[in-house]
Amino acid sequence: MRFKQLLALALVAVLAVGACTPAASPSTSVSPSSPTASSPVTSNPPPPSAPASEEAVIEGVEAGAEIEFWTFFLSPTFDAYIEETIARFEQTYPGVTVNWEDHQGTFREDLDARFAADDAPDVINLSVSEGWVSDYASRDLLLGLNDKVSDDVKGTYFEGLWNQQLVDGENFQFPWYQGISVALINTQIYTGNPVAGSDPPAFEGGAGLKVEDFPKTIDGLPALCQTIKDATGKLCDLRLTVTDLLAQMVYEGDVDVVSDDGTFTFDSAEAVAWLQMYVDMVKAGTVDRNALVGEDRVGLDLFTSGEAPFYLTGPNLIREVRANNPGLYGYLQAVQAPVGKSGVIGKGLMSISVKADTAFPNASIALAQFFTNPRSMLEFAKLVPVYPSTPASYDDPFFAAAPVAIEDSAKPIAKDIVATLADIVPTVEKKAEVNEIVLQAVQAAMFDNKPAQQALTEAVAAANALD
Repeated sequence: MRFKQLLALALVAVLAVGACTPAASPSTSVSPSSPTASSPVTSNPPPPSAPASEEAVIEGVEAGAEIEFWTFFLSPTFDAYIEETIARFEQTYPGVTVNWEDHQGTFREDLDARFAADDAPDVINLSVSEGWVSDYASRDLLLGLNDKVSDDVKGTYFEGLWNQQLVDGENFQFPWYQGISVALINTQIYTGNPVAGSDPPAFEGGAGLKVEDFPKTIDGLPALCQTIKDATGKLCDLRLTVTDLLAQMVYEGDVDVVSDDGTFTFDSAEAVAWLQMYVDMVKAGTVDRNALVGEDRVGLDLFTSGEAPFYLTGPNLIREVRANNPGLYGYLQAVQAPVGKSGVIGKGLMSISVKADTAFPNASIALAQFFTNPRSMLEFAKLVPVYPSTPASYDDPFFAAAPVAIEDSAKPIAKDIVATLADIVPTVEKKAEVNEIVLQAVQAAMFDNKPAQQALTEAVAAANALD
């Protein structure tokens, strides 16, 4: 792969900070909380009193433009932030009107229906981590940005984040908020409860494991999960990225999924070894099957219920746990999530894209850029543990302040981590169709006893046969 080990161990010491008691501040989670979409919102609260001209960096914005903007799972928690940012944008670009909607559990279905009806929103919050940008871009539904955005604007973002989810060398997204993956540990299960008066400290009721010994690499998870099951009967709460399995193969297994000529090659020895790791855990009964192939909410709910030893997530979702199970919060600790064989920590989290046939391309680009500019992202990061895509945001003293809550423990070195995020997954034609083929193969190997090599080889043949 193109990258070496990138700060894989640097975060461990900083993140190994335990929370002693539940914090009193309100929850501000970007996690799903409702399966329904909010009503359309047109905002006009008083904008902040900053010089508007400093943020007007997109030229040729169409006079009188009215653009529709969709976000994913941000309402109602962040209504004030979104509305205030829209108001500031409308002051910066007078005459432009923004109509905002937040969609949640049915986001993809809603968006696909609107694309099918040739009535998609102009500006769309899309997940990079789930592969949505490259999926829609490969279907010619998003606006390419290479020659639409100046080098000065491109240079405000971390290079690796601007150059992610490329399709035929073209970028289709403005990097928005980022996450740093952590292993969130329930010490009641992982370690156990302290035995009063014991010296040296002893624990009971858990697996007796030390948080600082959590695996640094993915291949350490099978043995860990077996140890936890044997000691406590609890299952590991792991999840496959069912919407982008080829990416997970690349990061975790260092798999070359496609050759330079476009031929799929994800049945190599490296790919088989990656799949066999999950097959073996399923056969051993050490992982929760529903969480493994379910949506991310399934795994989060399992962990929040207090029934899982750990969960691989972002610090922003720690507040979700605190809100829904305050008693668990005091038993949480967090460490750097294990790194795959690629040695690359991961790719970006969220982005904002523009639909290809918008009637107002410059106004839409301006809105996408405005929400992802250094000021807007700094203000968002102050509300919830997410991290800006713009280096300038980290110059604010906010990021140098000593962390207090467990969810803020990565803040002092977030810039160094985010700077290394990179999309190392090659462009895949017919990505959604290929992913479905891979998903069926992976499930056949894990749940139907089909040999991993056979499952992947058949999947490669089917993927290469797509017209």
